[in-house]
Amino acid sequence: MHTVLITGATDGLGLALARRYRAQGSVVLMVGRRPIAALDPAFFTPENYCQVDLALPDAAPRVAAWLDARGIRALDLLIHNAGIGYVGDLERQEPDNIRALVDVNLWAPIALSHALFPCLQRAQARCVFISSVAADLPGPRYAVYTATKAALDGFARNWRAELRADGSGVTVQVIHPGAVRTAMHAKSGADPAALGWERFPTPEDVAAAIEAAILRSPRDVTIGAANRLARRAGRTMPGVVDRLVALRRSPAPALPPPDALPHALITGAADGIGRALALRFAGAGYLVSGVDRDVARATQTQGDIINRGGQARFTTADLAARDGVGDVVRAAAGWPPVDVLIHNAGISCVGRFVDSDLARQRTVVDVNLVAPLHMTAGLLRDGAIAAGAMLVFISSLSHFLGYPGASVYAATKDGLAAYARSVRVALAGAQVGVLVVYPGPTRTAHARQYSPDNRREQRRMPPETLADLIFAAVQERRSALIPGAGNRVAASLGQLAPGLMAGIMRRTLYAPLTRTRHERP
Repeated sequence: MHTVLITGATDGLGLALARRYRAQGSVVLMVGRRPIAALDPAFFTPENYCQVDLALPDAAPRVAAWLDARGIRALDLLIHNAGIGYVGDLERQEPDNIRALVDVNLWAPIALSHALFPCLQRAQARCVFISSVAADLPGPRYAVYTATKAALDGFARNWRAELRADGSGVTVQVIHPGAVRTAMHAKSGADPAALGWERFPTPEDVAAAIEAAILRSPRDVTIGAANRLARRAGRTMPGVVDRLVALRRSPAPALPPPDALPHALITGAADGIGRALALRFAGAGYLVSGVDRDVARATQTQGDIINRGGQARFTTADLAARDGVGDVVRAAAGWPPVDVLIHNAGISCVGRFVDSDLARQRTVVDVNLVAPLHMTAGLLRDGAIAAGAMLVFISSLSHFLGYPGASVYAATKDGLAAYARSVRVALAGAQVGVLVVYPGPTRTAHARQYSPDNRREQRRMPPETLADLIFAAVQERRSALIPGAGNRVAASLGQLAPGLMAGIMRRTLYAPLTRTRHERP
């Protein structure tokens, strides 16, 4: 008899999965946020239902404690199904809603996988992540949703590589359904009638396909021939797909005209790549507004710009804090419209995921993903981005190669790239360009801190060289930049032979990290 835990089990696809596994004789444990009194007492009991809101910070330990209180020490199957959505204009999505989507769709599966790993390992279980075909497609009216699902894919891919290297026996599978005939669409703000909701497959049909996929093999699966075609097109022909989606987009927001003096807003601008970017744009005649949490380095960088004849101001803000991004958005209301917005700030946390400090991993999510989503929406909402602006998102070469040993970091960079793609389509009508940068190893203190081997540091790209390349790509209004010929070759290999490159990354990154077993904040 198998023990199965399903999140988001009170409605829709989760409930259909729970009923299906119960009918087969499995012990089905369910997690949901609805009070048990509002559910069918013949199906939901205090012994099989854990009421918890997965958007809350203590959700994962509460689920773990609930299992422990019932003497459940092993799980054969964990299905991360819970998810919420938002459909609407980018600039209308409020910060609390953005955070809720990240919390439920991305962070809850990460935190639960971490908290419940001992239960999974005891049974050499399958951990299934229910993603979405939207992860590989632009979603101009649900950009944050696409970002969370792409990030979930990235986490699963990299954690799987770690688990294979460790020989834990736990397997990871990602399943991509398309739209399902559930109430989620209406709850997200969509019009079911306009979507042709009645044409979507039922939760019961999709649950049957998911169960069959889990039984068949541990390989990742996309449910439905049309969805498989859409995902393949989204991955192999992104330009064509994006143009087709753009034809159906809603009108872009009205943006103010640019100021006479070009204005660049750069996060993480006091050191490393951010400092090099600040100096490069200031040297080209831009007014630079820098954001950083390090007061001393921010003061020094601002002074260096001014001493070279440039114009700069720095705002001190901790982008990991709930109010940090809001402080920047409020400050920007008094600045000239932004012509170039560069989301550069980023941190990492390396080491075996199951041994990592979850609070540090949460900070990685907040800085690398939540902050850019929140800031982009806030600046658009306040009319702080100029018409014809360029938005720059610093992702990572890990998007193509993976990064076992930094699975949460890799997840955030995948999510950021997906969000940028949706933003590009959403703002095309306002002539706003979007550039995604995929840097490889760069000669910075950040890279030095998190690398398992710094003996060849001089081979890494200097941040000044990277800044020159990004500046040129902005002027050319490019949509993507993989800086360096070697990085471009590696990215191509990652796309053509993902299994081969995953093995190389395990040997060159993960193995040294786990040998030293270090984890740095």
